[in-house]
Amino acid sequence: MLLTGTMFVAGLPAAANAHPHVFAQARMELKSTPQGTIEELRHVWRFDELFTATVMIEFDMDESGDLNDEELDVVANTVSSSIADFNYFQNIEVNDQDIGFKKVTEMAISVEDGQLLILFSTVPAEEVALKDAPKIGVFDPTFYTAIEFYSEDDMVLIDAPKGCSRTMVVPDPDEAIEQNQQSLTEAFYDTTENDMSKILATRMEVTCS
Repeated sequence: MLLTGTMFVAGLPAAANAHPHVFAQARMELKSTPQGTIEELRHVWRFDELFTATVMIEFDMDESGDLNDEELDVVANTVSSSIADFNYFQNIEVNDQDIGFKKVTEMAISVEDGQLLILFSTVPAEEVALKDAPKIGVFDPTFYTAIEFYSEDDMVLIDAPKGCSRTMVVPDPDEAIEQNQQSLTEAFYDTTENDMSKILATRMEVTCS
């Protein structure tokens, strides 16, 4: 389907030549357990009107000019299966180790004011303690989709233990590349199988005193 090809697969040319074709305004909430571990990450993505129009054309099977509940379910299943292989466009890093995620079982999709709205939650594949200073980045590793956080209010820490706080980090591209120069090989400039999108991703860093 077009959503799969356009949004999550067609962005596989060389990273050096890649640039976003799809834009989404994002919000992320980190919900903590009473024990100070990550219970879930709640995501909201609002996509641009052009991409939304493309989705409407592709999935409006009855040509009604709108997406009914059944068609929205097809969109949700397509998105969920497409981004599963990319850790749902996110990563958690703890002590320089990446943590995976459990399978997403529910995803809500609607069209509001001409924009596609996607809501879903993810759960780490293993327990992640806030005291271990996790870093959570949200990004498309293929560079095809730009997932943007417009303000610090779009990254929220909920029910965290006393003494824990979060910082939203927006890397400067030049500084980020310079700081990671030693890890960049020649292959980096010829393939998307690298950490460039991770290096440049806006992220939440949690610290506990």
